[in-house]
Amino acid sequence: MTKFDQETLVKLATQTEKALTDKTLSAISNLSPDVVLHQDAFTLNHDIKGAEEVKKYLQAYFDKYEYEHDTLGYGVNPDSSCSFALSYDKGVHLKNKGDLPKEAVEPVATIGVWKQVYNSDGKVTDIYFYRQMSADELHSKVKDPSKAAHAADEDLKELVEFRGLEMKKDPWTEAKCSPERFEKLLKAAKSFSAVWQDGKTELAKDVLAEDVVSKDLLFGNVITGFDNWSKMVHGIFENWEQNNEMSDYAVSYCGSKAFIHWSNKGKESKTGKENNLKGMSVLVFGHNDKAVRVLSFRQPLASERSQVMKEE
Repeated sequence: MTKFDQETLVKLATQTEKALTDKTLSAISNLSPDVVLHQDAFTLNHDIKGAEEVKKYLQAYFDKYEYEHDTLGYGVNPDSSCSFALSYDKGVHLKNKGDLPKEAVEPVATIGVWKQVYNSDGKVTDIYFYRQMSADELHSKVKDPSKAAHAADEDLKELVEFRGLEMKKDPWTEAKCSPERFEKLLKAAKSFSAVWQDGKTELAKDVLAEDVVSKDLLFGNVITGFDNWSKMVHGIFENWEQNNEMSDYAVSYCGSKAFIHWSNKGKESKTGKENNLKGMSVLVFGHNDKAVRVLSFRQPLASERSQVMKEE
């Protein structure tokens, strides 16, 4: 497999971000004919296969919503030939409101992470996308929209504060992440991911700050402090038996964030139900090179889905 450098991977990622910003498909020219947009079990419940079908899906979103797209940073991993983009959309609302209630049509802000995997020709073969729901999606898909997450003003202010240097400066010169820092943050991401293999939170002790804030961007949970985060993880593993794990990692071009795409297979201890639990996490590094924020998307467990989501 051709190994792309950091700069090339960022340039490949910007094609999609330009399309999302300009709301036009003309910027996307590097989709493989058999590209797959993988379902996230929230906004999309089935995989979309083929370049033309993926473009139709994106065009349908452009046609349906008004919004303003803003990219906050990119993450890349030359070894796995992938890129990530962290972004948010402001003022997301339906163009055609119809007779929906007020709470279903009000403008909201949504945070998202977009991952692309490339083949040796630089064509996108796989897309993984997690984002918060718009107001109409919350109204139609979630039993109690008040318990789901959307981006509050403080979230957006904080994300802009953590905007990658590559979005402020020339991304091909002074903002470039050094090889040493890239490896340091990549190691931190792997240590954080290892916690989710068996619930041993001490593996993240050197990665997370004592006052770290962890935010579940779909379910809306906010946890402050390493000790409380550890209790949360231990609680999950009281009802989760894992038997297989896959992770992919990337580090932001300027070295301020680490991205983790993870998939765990196992079963719920209480119900015995088999699950394939998937999600993405973003570690935002601050003082002492420890993560001060953990932003996560994850699919619901089967038992959670019946509690949270309406039937299709």
